[in-house]
Amino acid sequence: MRSLPDWLPRGRTLPDDLWLARHRGVLALLWAHSAFIPVFAAVRGYSAMHAVVEGSIVPLTAVLATTGFGRRTRTAIASVGLLTSSAILVHLSGGMIEMHFHFFVMVAVVALYQDWIPFLAAIGYVLVHHGLMGAIDADSVFNHAAAQRHPWLWASIHAFFIAGISVACLVSWRLNERTLAERTEAEDRLREETHVVETLHDIGKALAADLDTERVIQAVTDAGTNLTGAAFGAFFYNVVGPEGEALMVYTLSGAPREAFADFPLPRKTEIFAPTFDGSDVVRLDDVTADPRFGKMGPHYGMPKGHLAVRSYLAVPVHSRSGEALGGLFFGHPDVGMFDEIHERIVVGIAAQAAVAVDNARLYESEHRARTTSELAQAGLVLLSDVSRALTASLEVEDILRDVAELVVATSADHCAIDVLDEAGGAHRVSAVAAGCSGASVDEMEAHTPDMTSEHDPVADAVRRRESLLVPGAQSTLVIPLVGRHEVLGAISLATLPSSGRSFSAADIPLAEEMARRVALAIENGRLYARQRTVAETLQHSLLPDRLPEIPGFEAAARYIAGADIEVGGDWYDVLQLPGGRIALTMGDVVGRGERAAALMGQLRTAVRAYALDGKSPSEVVGAVNHLLLDAGQEYMATMIYAVLDAEAGELQVVNAGHPPPLLVSDSGPSFIESAGGMPVGAMASARYRGTIVPVTGGATIVLYTDGLVEERAAPLAEGLERLRTAVADMSSAVDLEEMCSRVLAAARADHHAADDVALLAFRLCPVDAELHLRVPSEPSALAPLRATLRRWLLQAGANELETYELVVAVGEACSNAVRHATGPAHAHFELEASCNGSVEIRVRDEGRWRPHRPSEGGRGLSIIESFVDAMEVVPKDSGTEVLMRRRLVGEDAR
Repeated sequence: MRSLPDWLPRGRTLPDDLWLARHRGVLALLWAHSAFIPVFAAVRGYSAMHAVVEGSIVPLTAVLATTGFGRRTRTAIASVGLLTSSAILVHLSGGMIEMHFHFFVMVAVVALYQDWIPFLAAIGYVLVHHGLMGAIDADSVFNHAAAQRHPWLWASIHAFFIAGISVACLVSWRLNERTLAERTEAEDRLREETHVVETLHDIGKALAADLDTERVIQAVTDAGTNLTGAAFGAFFYNVVGPEGEALMVYTLSGAPREAFADFPLPRKTEIFAPTFDGSDVVRLDDVTADPRFGKMGPHYGMPKGHLAVRSYLAVPVHSRSGEALGGLFFGHPDVGMFDEIHERIVVGIAAQAAVAVDNARLYESEHRARTTSELAQAGLVLLSDVSRALTASLEVEDILRDVAELVVATSADHCAIDVLDEAGGAHRVSAVAAGCSGASVDEMEAHTPDMTSEHDPVADAVRRRESLLVPGAQSTLVIPLVGRHEVLGAISLATLPSSGRSFSAADIPLAEEMARRVALAIENGRLYARQRTVAETLQHSLLPDRLPEIPGFEAAARYIAGADIEVGGDWYDVLQLPGGRIALTMGDVVGRGERAAALMGQLRTAVRAYALDGKSPSEVVGAVNHLLLDAGQEYMATMIYAVLDAEAGELQVVNAGHPPPLLVSDSGPSFIESAGGMPVGAMASARYRGTIVPVTGGATIVLYTDGLVEERAAPLAEGLERLRTAVADMSSAVDLEEMCSRVLAAARADHHAADDVALLAFRLCPVDAELHLRVPSEPSALAPLRATLRRWLLQAGANELETYELVVAVGEACSNAVRHATGPAHAHFELEASCNGSVEIRVRDEGRWRPHRPSEGGRGLSIIESFVDAMEVVPKDSGTEVLMRRRLVGEDAR
């Protein structure tokens, strides 16, 4: 069972930069109170000495909260200072109730710290000041008779409310901390997996491109030493000397050869026997603590003068035939320096090293015999070409097609490559034939090996994990694709009598070596695909799950990840603001990777917070700029923040270094050229100004990131014109989802974007003679619905009074549909309006109204009846309909 401290926040819900910003605000309040309290004391008639004494306490706490104490200590001091200012003001005011309200405001302010210490201070303050001081001198604390008679009761009531608020906040903050911890852990795992995949891929490319044994083995040793953080590393391996004798040699990394010159080569001791046998990995946190250490002479442990070693990691290196080629050994003088991740990396390097050493040995063997064998030379050329093809891409199908074409061009008449699926069935990925008709190649591609048959050569080779040769004038060679842990498929080669080629046992080693490389490439390609899927999943998780349904508006968005495996920082958002206004935002964090994606999520959240806080568009972008600068990040971001006021017919746009928005109106598409500011996070002195453009019904705003229009080899103007032309070719009645698809297809038709692309289209629906809206049953949808209805009523000829009363009446009916009509989750209701001298409006929901409850007021229908000529509530099987009619008498009524 968890103890109480486990349920309390750790005081780290806020990042240090955000905590510091809030702490500075609290300090500003403390200094403001420091100046105000003496003035207030003087106004209340206290002596100058009294005013100075009362005014000295708060600045003292401000000074202490500014000094070099720890974060939580400064939090506690600042909180006590603010609450003490309330106590002083209550005392100076003679217990005025307004000063008690001041206390609760201060409690709300210190709650911004998201820590439990301020709440503890608040509760203690109430009990001491309101209780103890109230009991000693009630008149100086309370000016309410009941409170003066029972100070401890009033203090307890205050403390109870604060405790309730505290519990709710503490639970929320603790959950936030746990969520942040889980997300951080997931990001760490993702980075580790990415690091492993990229490392093994890079090492594989480097090793595959080098066929010199010494350089390959030295590269393997250096890579393992660097990636594990070992103090030194060594690769002990077996070679055959000039006289045919078996020798053991080694390479070193991280230490000079002179450090081991006086020591004999390691022997097959009990500890490291599994490595030299090639049977197992040896990982020791402390070799000296192993019971087998120091049991063998003549040294009985480390030889004198040997480098200090406590942590050991030893991994065997196998050839493709299972022969133990040697072992990779890494050491460090500290304890516990190698973990499971290091072991996985070295095992992967060992597999790469085995392939590379075998390749190098094969190359050297072929080099010695090339004067007597042109076929062997051709085989090496083929392996080199295959290696280049394997490292040119990470797309498995492209790799296998290139390999099949290379093999047919040099060594075989037919080549087919089959890959096994998860169920064990075979899928033919590529088939190439020389001198065959298209129909014959199609037949080869359509053929699928029967993996359950005992007579199918592909199934037989896969089951046995051995190459299968059928010699003769029309010979066949099937080589299984054996990966690190499983068989991945098979390569089938065939010759025709007319070509004069045939396969023999001498061709098997070369074919198997090629198959080993192909298998390694398939595994790397699959790892890349999985990693890319994880990256895309992370990116989409940081974007809105769905755009809000807003009456009178349409919205559609697209996000397409770039070719890079790393996640990007593109984002978009649609937000409903008070008064029926709509905020649109689009941004792009400069750079890529997990940090850029995390920063993107922070910026998107910050924009929503600033927008809902009532800031103007210029203030929102300015606040985001200061947020980035205060955070000390190395990133910048471009962004567009626009606010659409449909009732006023205006769109206010603030551009921070972002490509210009595209406005599609009756006169065609045009870019909104605004006073562009610097990207946010670039400069503290940057200033952002908004540009106001008129918008009418039917207008569409298109926001996008630079990945849609930018190409490295072409000017930006070409991309912008391509976008404008794509939109101009579409009718204004085109659905926004279709518009987004067609814009992406047209704008990206001639180039492959490496960067991410985000696209957001938002349309202000035109107001027709008859209004028909399908509205989600959510309170947030009522404000934009009222704005749309107001536009329609004014267009229909209603005067301001009629418009106001009808909007109020319809608003009550829609509120009833949201609050009282029970129905399925994510339900909608419909609003239909028409005008022919009289306005007729129907509000139709999909549920049943609940019985009237006295606590719910029940005045909505009375309000409706007072503002319309006729009203009717019609229950139906499919829901409830409210019908309202009113004749217009305005001067412009139609």
